[in-house]
Amino acid sequence: MAEEQKPVATQATNAEAEKDVQNVLAELKGETETPANGTEKKEDAPADNSEEAEEARIVAAAQKLGEKSEKSENEQRTESTRDYRARRNESKFDPSSQQETDDPVEIRKQVEFYFSDSNLPMDKFLLSKVGGSKNNAVPLDLLHSFKRMRRFQPFGAIVEALKTSETLELTDGDKSVRRKTPLPENVKDSHDPTVVKVFEDKAMARSIYAKGFGEETPTTQLDIEAFFAPYGPVNAIRLRRHHDKLFKGSVFIEFADEEKQKAFLELDPKPQWKDQDLKIMSKKEYCDEKVREIEAGNIRPSGGRGRDGGRGRGGRGGRGGRGGRGGRGGRGGRRDNRDNNRDWRERRDEDQQRGFRNGRDRDDKPERREPEKDSRGVPVVQSTADSTAQKRSHDGDANGDHPAKKVDTKE
Repeated sequence: MAEEQKPVATQATNAEAEKDVQNVLAELKGETETPANGTEKKEDAPADNSEEAEEARIVAAAQKLGEKSEKSENEQRTESTRDYRARRNESKFDPSSQQETDDPVEIRKQVEFYFSDSNLPMDKFLLSKVGGSKNNAVPLDLLHSFKRMRRFQPFGAIVEALKTSETLELTDGDKSVRRKTPLPENVKDSHDPTVVKVFEDKAMARSIYAKGFGEETPTTQLDIEAFFAPYGPVNAIRLRRHHDKLFKGSVFIEFADEEKQKAFLELDPKPQWKDQDLKIMSKKEYCDEKVREIEAGNIRPSGGRGRDGGRGRGGRGGRGGRGGRGGRGGRGGRRDNRDNNRDWRERRDEDQQRGFRNGRDRDDKPERREPEKDSRGVPVVQSTADSTAQKRSHDGDANGDHPAKKVDTKE
């Protein structure tokens, strides 16, 4: 009997030994048996106190933080865009706030401004209709479509008001209007910065610069006009704007004559805008100040090409926001761009005469160059503090003069 039981014991022992071996192999492979409490242990899940678990927690936390940061940045960008668009919408000039009227004085004042020396040479659209010195008549129904003309009702009131104009005359059976005195012969039917500069130079002595008008609202243009009315008469009020047409908070005011300009500058105390002091000086003083700042290195000329270079933003004149861009100056006197279109032999001869001194005179002193000015005679400058912002926007505020006209665009 003893011999019959031996194989059974041996089999049990061998079975246990085999089981132990399998358990060891399972541990080496990372596998385990079902725990004694009957709950299964997940494969591939490291213990809570392991380095893998800690790393996993860090990665997960970083991912959540990144998602939150990205979401926050997108929200800020959206909010910034929304705020910018709101400012743009709020800054749009809206003459519809004015009441309808048939006042002949207001009608004549508005139409005479359109055809005046202070506006017409800078107004691309109207200048093309007039034909420059050709002095073509412009249909009254076209003028009546302009925003600031729509409030003049009925249409017949415009005709009656212009019959007594000292500078304009009706033609075509009172259906059109033109200047009594044509523009000079050198004024063509297209915008010419050189011609504009001639008119602006004449207006310089009767013009002022004023700053401190805050952010623009739909009635800012009208409010500023009303502000200067007691000190007039005024030929033009130009709101100065950035390249994106947002108001700079400053204006150029062209009075009817030098006496009115001087009288305003001599006021003591100076008039305030909404109980706030304004920075006020003559336009010439403002331009001279910019020249000194350029020479001192505090500001630098614009890096963009001028209107003559084909890539400037153009000197849009006109009736309100249409004129808000102004013209850019040249490249701050860089000889390579200025001389590109000149024959190389001419440049060589000039270099030989200078002794190949690269723009220097015989005493090896740098040539003094006048700061670039736009067609309105205003130094074209860019604040060094704005250079970073300019790179981001690809077109920063490099101009010292982005004038906008007294009245609005035709729409």
